[in-house]
Amino acid sequence: MVSTIAQAEISFGGFTRFIFDGRQKSLMVTLDNEGDAPALVQSLLHWGDKDQTRDLPMVVNKPLLLIPAHGKASLTIFYQGVGLPSDRESFFLLSVMQVPEKPRQGNNIQIALQHNLKLIFRPELPGSLEDALEKLRWAPSPKAPPGSYQARNDSPYYLTLTEVGLRDRTGAACGNSVEHLMIAPFSSYDLVVPGCHQAAGQMTYKFISDSGIAHARQSDL
Repeated sequence: MVSTIAQAEISFGGFTRFIFDGRQKSLMVTLDNEGDAPALVQSLLHWGDKDQTRDLPMVVNKPLLLIPAHGKASLTIFYQGVGLPSDRESFFLLSVMQVPEKPRQGNNIQIALQHNLKLIFRPELPGSLEDALEKLRWAPSPKAPPGSYQARNDSPYYLTLTEVGLRDRTGAACGNSVEHLMIAPFSSYDLVVPGCHQAAGQMTYKFISDSGIAHARQSDL
């Protein structure tokens, strides 16, 4: 019989995202090994959007880390100082994978689990993330199919929303919620909420703050 062992012993101090302050030259990320054995961890940085062909203006100083059992280690992300816009945030993914230990028995298969953590580079910008949320506007989409809605983000900040759903004119939930969406700076996002075939009066969602905490919000349509 072949048994499968999944490794999920690396954590990040409760963080699921990191904000790189553009006034600083580097960002330190601490990794915790909650396992009973040393862990070899590989870290890679990627663009967060679909354009993966551009050169990265950032580098991870320790792409491989050996973390002692029940211990900590840190890596540092450096920005070269040029290559990112100064009028808006930039979005990256920090991928962290624990390299599987060689099985001691031939009938074990080790599976490495990969963490994909959001990294937002934030230059010095006017206003705040909370101000950006206040300016977020929802309306029926002029371009997408009927029953779709458009979110307009006129701020320089990325906005992350979860559990996005509709309420009808009576205030009752309508259709299925959309689990996650991310609206880029100075852009719009066309959204179809499946299963809602009535006139909607309100959009409900949760806004994810810098600390990763979800805050319930609603917007009239």
